[in-house]
Amino acid sequence: MEDSIQDVQNFIQTWPDVRYIDLLFYDLNASPRGKRIPIEAAKKLARGVYLPVSNNSLSVTGSVVESAGLGEALGEPDHLCHLIPGSLRPGLNPEVGQAQLQMMAQDDATPCPYEARNVLLDIVSRLHARQQFPVVALELEFYLIDKQRDPNGRIQPPINPATEQREANCDVYNVDNLDDYDAFLSDVNEAAKQQNLNTDGALAESAPGQFELNFFHQQDVVAACDQLLSAKRIIRQAAQKHGFDVTFMAKPFADQAGSGQHIHLSVLDEQGRNRFSSPAGEPSAFFYQTIAAMLNMMPETIALLCPNVNSYRRFAKGMFTPTLVNWGHNHRGVALRVPKSDANNRRLEHRIAGADVNPYILAAVVLSGVLHAEHLSPEACPAPASPDAEDLPTRMSDALDRMARSEVLTSYFGKEFLDLYLACKQSELVEFEQFITPLEVEWMLHSA
Repeated sequence: MEDSIQDVQNFIQTWPDVRYIDLLFYDLNASPRGKRIPIEAAKKLARGVYLPVSNNSLSVTGSVVESAGLGEALGEPDHLCHLIPGSLRPGLNPEVGQAQLQMMAQDDATPCPYEARNVLLDIVSRLHARQQFPVVALELEFYLIDKQRDPNGRIQPPINPATEQREANCDVYNVDNLDDYDAFLSDVNEAAKQQNLNTDGALAESAPGQFELNFFHQQDVVAACDQLLSAKRIIRQAAQKHGFDVTFMAKPFADQAGSGQHIHLSVLDEQGRNRFSSPAGEPSAFFYQTIAAMLNMMPETIALLCPNVNSYRRFAKGMFTPTLVNWGHNHRGVALRVPKSDANNRRLEHRIAGADVNPYILAAVVLSGVLHAEHLSPEACPAPASPDAEDLPTRMSDALDRMARSEVLTSYFGKEFLDLYLACKQSELVEFEQFITPLEVEWMLHSA
């Protein structure tokens, strides 16, 4: 409570022009929810804020999923939310700051088990109790798109501000292309600096209008996810300011690369030594145990990593998206990649998730594999790029079924959270499949 009071006082002194504060709570789909309050009311944040617990069961369209059991059946009860220390920051709009909230359980004392961020906090705590300290770095891809749709109502790449021509060519790692979008990127970078985000710069990616934002490695995994969500909000606001739209869909264009959200992982011991390397500098037994555990759990966690029907459109040949339960050295087509590095920096890159994944859930999936490593031997790790690798589920219905039948995930994610997630995603899938698409009308109107 005292930390919250001090945070507010320091913020008001540092940013005297701020008139409002956006209080943010991220739902199951990592969409920001909450309320805007005048700066004068910020001093009351030490008491906490009340929000409906049903915010944890919102669909991707923002509706309460009643089958999840947190809405009308309970009477839409409020839960206490506390200001997360250090989260009070300026926003892109100089008059509006922002702060992040953590929801508590009904007892007002323990973290709410339905909130994805709290699930991750618990997994990190369990790892720390084992003297295992994960270090992560996140990568986020996204598309700038034109606010105007094409004549058929489809989204289209943006008009390049410098050339005034529509983006049409793949131009991977083109640094000069970043100069064309300098005004947009400068606003993103400046806002990221003001918010102390741990960003490592932007790249032009492999499709017209696609960019990637990288983050430095850091040991505070939860903060890394907090920062990625802040960055997504900055990117959206900056895009609107400069006349663009932006999307974090996993596969916005059928004929272009999808957008991923990759995570790099290493694990340190209490002395800061990399547990993935032996004292001699070779890959450790724990390294192979971790790979085996992650691969073992992979088919059951796809539904958590790919939360939407569109997520599965990204799995396509020739697009460097994994379709097998496999791993390999310095290979971007596998699910778990071991990048080139020395022994001190040996790490894994988990390459399955798209940009639409909730980063807390992504990190929780990856770190649950670290927890699970103790149950597998190094010999359980298959050969790199094994030809016998199992196919990943690449349909949402199959992925949800594998998750529902899992006997492992409950011990890491908790039954309450998994039941909530399944109810919400099964409801979304049913709603999606009831929609009659223009393509099926075109195919079946006269041929059925």
